[in-house]
Formats: sequence, structure tokens, C-alpha cells
Amino acid sequence: MSLTQSFFNSSRRFAFLACLIFLPALCSFAGDPQSPIDPQGYRIGVGDLLQIEVYDEPDLTKEVRVLTDGFISLPLLGSLQAESLSVQQLQDRITELLAAKYLVNPQVTVFVKEFSNVFVFGEVKNPGTFPVYGKMTVFEAITLAGGFTEVANPAKIRVVRHERGREMSFEVDITRLTKKGDASQDMELKANDRVIVPRSFF
Repeated sequence: MSLTQSFFNSSRRFAFLACLIFLPALCSFAGDPQSPIDPQGYRIGVGDLLQIEVYDEPDLTKEVRVLTDGFISLPLLGSLQAESLSVQQLQDRITELLAAKYLVNPQVTVFVKEFSNVFVFGEVKNPGTFPVYGKMTVFEAITLAGGFTEVANPAKIRVVRHERGREMSFEVDITRLTKKGDASQDMELKANDRVIVPRSFF
């Protein structure tokens, strides 16, 4: 990572923190959905819609959705693991497999046409669905949802995840981050995670 990228990432995290703690009225600026992604840093997720083009091979050019098991299905190649790969890694893998058996010097392009989502519910100001353009943490997702309401309980956030046919639940204490600067609880989200912010009971 370059020095410029490192500075940008640090500044972005600070902006998220300031937005939630000090400037709740300005939360709408964070995470512009039209912002470009980093093609090297982005990891393909379950639910992403991929446009896969093979130059001069229209029968091999397809739109495919990443299934819940993390795989995609392509002509000639069958099922391929796509989840958690970068766009470049998947592109290189498809190129390698086609070149090994089927085509001479194939030219493959992979493009993410639709991104996977996370869902934020409960005591946030703007609950809803938010696209994942790269790495997104619980804290960042809550910020995109407008931040906490006045009756939210940031210490008891629940993340619900479906993986390999099983439902898993994680409890996240965001007060460690907002009050102590400890980001250890700010877990990274995966596609289709549900973030549920409960109400405080006084």
C-alpha cells in the first residue's frame, strides 16, 4: 500500500469516527455509493453479479452470480471458487484454466456489475440495505445507516451471518471503539450479513 493510500484509509476511518461521535447530523456524507472501488483491495463476495468476458468468444462471455457456497459456474470450466478472491485473481485463474485446455492466449476480463449487500436494522437513524464496495466493518455499516439513535445500545450489537447452510451470530461491543479507541471488536462484515442494533433498557 502506498503512503497516499495509507493516509486516505486512515483519514476515512477518522471521518467515520467523527461522524458517529461528534457530527451525527453530517453522517450522510460518508460512504458515497458512487465512490470508485480499489480493484486490488476488493474481494468478491457472495451475491456479487460478475460480468466475465472472453475476447472473441461470445459463447464464453457470461453474467454469473456468486452463489451462497462462494462458487460460480462457467461454460467449459464448470464450478469455480470466486468468493474472497480479488477481481484480478479470478481473472488470472479463468485465463489459466482456459489456456491449459481450450484456447490459445485467451484474453479474459472480469467486472463486478452488482455488489453484494449488508443489512442494518434496529436503532439506527436510516436502517436499510447497503452495498459492500470493499472491506466494511460493523462501525462503518452503522455510520452509513446514519449512526445510532438516542436509545441504541452500542455494546450489544448482533451480527447474523449465514454460511455453508448454518446461521451464526456474533455480539459486537462498539463502545470499545467509540470510547476507548479499541477496534478489536469492530469485525469485518461479509456479504449478506445482518447488523442488528438493539434498544437500551434503562
